[in-house]
This record gives sequence, C-alpha cells and structure tokens, in this order.
Amino acid sequence: MKKLIIIAAIGILNAFSANAAGSVGQCVFPQTKAAKNGNLQFKNPVYIYTSPIEASDKVLLKSMTGYTVAKESNGFIQLKETPGFTEDNPNAGKILGWAKRSDFRLQELRNCN
Repeated sequence: MKKLIIIAAIGILNAFSANAAGSVGQCVFPQTKAAKNGNLQFKNPVYIYTSPIEASDKVLLKSMTGYTVAKESNGFIQLKETPGFTEDNPNAGKILGWAKRSDFRLQELRNCN
C-alpha cells in the first residue's frame, strides 16, 4: 500500500513539473499598462538582445504584438514572429532575438495567430 501511494505521489509531481518546464512554444506579449488616453503602452522599455546575455547588443522593441517563444536561456526568451490574425506577416517564423522573460506575459495561443 505504501508503494502504491509513493508511486501515485511521484506521478502527480511529475505531471506538475512537466507543465512548469518552460514557455517554449507559448505565446507571449510585452508587459503593458493603460496610458492616460486609454491606449496600451509598454510598462517598461523592452529590449531585444542579440544573445541571452544582458551585455550583448540590443535594440528597443517598438511593435506591440504577440510572439512565440522559440528557446529559453538564463532568464531570457528567444522570440519568433507569428503569422498574425490575417496571416499577412512576411516575417512570420523568423527569429526576432532574445528578450528578458520578465518583460513579457504569457498569452493564450489563440492570441498569437
């Protein structure tokens, strides 16, 4: 009986850890807040890095759209362009670069395409 309970507990723990393994393949959107005029604006400046190292070259993210997470490393996520609602994004599937995971929030997958 003890073995059965232990095996069940291990199975439950493994099931939860599989879901918390990471955000690869998930949809993310930059952290935003409402501006005084009611429009969304970036909560903080969001930078796109050339590698998952904060000291690497960076550019400021200007587009407020959803992205797909391609990879994760050191608190950074690699962003991939999504087709968009009308699927007219010519950059769909291309890697944008690396960004801090804390600058983004997870979205439902339906909001990425």
